Amino acid sequence: MSFFALKSPLTASDRIERRRLIFADTLALVTLFAITALLAVLTNYLYQSYSSHQVELANRWLERGEQALRDGKPQAAIDALSSALAFAPSDRNTEIKLAEALASAGRLQEASVYFNGLLESQQGSGVINLQLARLAARQQNVNQAIDDYQRAIYGNWEGDGYVRRRDVRFELINYLIAHQLLDRARSELLVASGNAPQDDISIQLDIARMMEQAQDPSDALHLYKTILHRHPSLREALAGAGRTAFQLGRYLDAKHYLARALEGPGVDQEPKAGLEESRERLGEATHLLALYPSSRLSSSERSARILADRKIAMARLAQCTQDRPQAPAKNPAVSGAAAPAAASSKSNPLQSLESHFTRHPTGPTQNQAAASPPVDPLQSLAERWKQLPAQLSLRQLENDPDLAQTQIQLIYDTELITQQVCGAPAGDDALLLRIAQAPTQVEEE
Repeated sequence: MSFFALKSPLTASDRIERRRLIFADTLALVTLFAITALLAVLTNYLYQSYSSHQVELANRWLERGEQALRDGKPQAAIDALSSALAFAPSDRNTEIKLAEALASAGRLQEASVYFNGLLESQQGSGVINLQLARLAARQQNVNQAIDDYQRAIYGNWEGDGYVRRRDVRFELINYLIAHQLLDRARSELLVASGNAPQDDISIQLDIARMMEQAQDPSDALHLYKTILHRHPSLREALAGAGRTAFQLGRYLDAKHYLARALEGPGVDQEPKAGLEESRERLGEATHLLALYPSSRLSSSERSARILADRKIAMARLAQCTQDRPQAPAKNPAVSGAAAPAAASSKSNPLQSLESHFTRHPTGPTQNQAAASPPVDPLQSLAERWKQLPAQLSLRQLENDPDLAQTQIQLIYDTELITQQVCGAPAGDDALLLRIAQAPTQVEEE
């Protein structure tokens, strides 16, 4: 029963002592908590200060590395960027810069391994694939470079993805042109043209210029005309349209655009080389059109041009016949034995020309090749000239359209065949040859 007995009440002095002990314990506990919190704050401050200092050092070394890269000092860049990575081991930008520095230092294998390691964790990275493409290009691995460029174009990009992809596509196009892969370059240019904003004239002009470099004057001319539809007085587009129209044999178009490009205020401030080139092409186009027997002319004016062109072509044939060296005489027995081989190995320029116009092959049969000597193309031309009247008048050409057309065709054939036999002509003959190569395109618009 003693267990349930009531304890004796505390005296006043006991209660005071008890309160003192509770207060002392509470104060000790609060002090302990305060010290712990203070230590935690101090530790966090020291950690943040250390981390901030690490970041500052990493950025400082990164800036030094980037500056060294810009200054063309790859080894110094490697040292600085390696130090930056020591302070920021997982910084992706620094890792990429270090790989670029390795590539700049000529340590291509190390750079390739580095980039491929980065690519394993970022398969779709446009930046890394672009760097791998550049490495493959430096290592003369064309197919690999093209594949990596394609992956870079369609990879992931931070910021303005369209601009970055467009720049990579332009880099790929220039690479393809440099390696004479012109068909692929033209395909990429068509994609670039389709994606380019219509209001970005500088990009449109860049694409048109690259089309010219890729030997695609037709698409370049179309793009220049599209630009001129929006900006009719843009001199660079006018000059480009005139240049490409000239290349395509559209000399009336070329004259129109080149004349506009060379007029107006500020033309003298343009580069002198470009102005001289445009003036020279404009002069050639103007002179050529003055020789061209256009169907748009009146009958009398067209006939006069045919007669003028006839004189030029006849003089060209006579000069070519005179200047061509005569083949030395050969032993009949030897030449008889060698005739079949010669007939099979040498092409006949006249036959090639006839095949070009008729779209049918003109190769001789086996017996003909063995029995017949090669036909002299200049002699054949001379025979065709003899079939026409020795003297032609304006009235004859005006009254006989078939005769006029026959004479025009003979003029063209003369320029084409003499060019094959005697080489490239000069002066008016060169202009007539341009017409003869594509007579239907001269006034095409």
